Amino acid sequence: MSIPERTVSNRWNLWVAAAAIAFMGAAAPAVYAQAGCTGNGKISKQIAKPMAAAQEAMKARRWQDVLNRVKEAQGVTGYMRSATDEFYFQEFQGFAYSQLKQYPEAARTLEAGLNSPCMTPDKKVARYKALTAIYAAQRNNAKVIEYGNLLAKAGGGGDASVYVAQAYYQSGDHKNAIRVMNEVISATEQRGQTPKENWLLQLQASCSKIGDNACVSRQFEKLVMYYPKTDYWKNLMVALRQTDVNDVQQLNIFRLATYVKVMNRGEEYKEMAQLALEQGLPCEAQSVLEGAFTGNVFKEQRDKDVNTRLLATAKAACSPAKAALAQNEAKAATGGDLVKVGAGYLTSGDTAKAVSALQKGIAKGQLTNPDEAGILLGIAQLKSNNKAEAAKAFKTVKADPTMARIAKLWALNT
Repeated sequence: MSIPERTVSNRWNLWVAAAAIAFMGAAAPAVYAQAGCTGNGKISKQIAKPMAAAQEAMKARRWQDVLNRVKEAQGVTGYMRSATDEFYFQEFQGFAYSQLKQYPEAARTLEAGLNSPCMTPDKKVARYKALTAIYAAQRNNAKVIEYGNLLAKAGGGGDASVYVAQAYYQSGDHKNAIRVMNEVISATEQRGQTPKENWLLQLQASCSKIGDNACVSRQFEKLVMYYPKTDYWKNLMVALRQTDVNDVQQLNIFRLATYVKVMNRGEEYKEMAQLALEQGLPCEAQSVLEGAFTGNVFKEQRDKDVNTRLLATAKAACSPAKAALAQNEAKAATGGDLVKVGAGYLTSGDTAKAVSALQKGIAKGQLTNPDEAGILLGIAQLKSNNKAEAAKAFKTVKADPTMARIAKLWALNT
């Protein structure tokens, strides 16, 4: 599984640059009237010259020169160094180190600045974000979690929470990794944006680590929704089948897997054919097995022999069942009878008659399984190239959560 690379965002450093470049200005009593912040917000005159040089080096993006000038200022003796002096030493150094990608040094100095009495509360959110990103670059999971959680409590989580989720994942705390990444993805979707593929993959991996198959299948649902790759469809079909499903649900999962072309195991084709036969749809069983033989999915001779006999059974039942469809439609007494006829037409390849019979059956009522009727109508409309009507049909599937999920996945093809 591909895990997102940990990179440090540049957004956090904008306020650092602004503060550093503006420090030579007038004191700001409202900002520096904090207990312990000596110096009244002004650099001591004894170090004004090297710190001004550091400021100019910062403007010119000469990062090593910034560090040299700060070091020069730190070497000045014969005066009482104030908390303001110390604070700006740390701020200038932290900013320069971060630009030089010397992350351990950047973390040390920016963390010291955070704990300075001159660090105002309104600046702490940005500092939490900076430290979260810098510690992520160092793969220091404990510190990422520490500052990421402080950031979240301060209401500034956002994308930085991805680092926290990754840190929990790397630490083996998959429950918290799932919790945080779910929050990130949910917030992203609520903004009308698409979650990143690697976020979904990481969440899926955490779900898998704790054996939560329902959670795994939900992530693959999102992956096929946003990134409809064949492998994701294949994994989703496997994940859905591993949940607690009945025969009707199982057959409908197989139908979807066949449509999106991710059925490739002989056992799957055999099971689908058997389910279709049990539900009185021999023509569907015949079509499934013929597709399997055409695709050469049965490799062992024993499997070929077993499924050849199963195909013969399906063929023998398909012909009379197909011939009886018109008569069964004419004498259908309930909506359920008409839906059964519609299913017969659909699995026999006559989508026009399938749409007609299914629509009549649904309108008539007295359905055995209204959700499956909706899915069958959606499939028939989809195969008739009427995607708008197919989407409407799939939206009617609501009663059974599993069937509703299957219908929602079908709707991705409309």
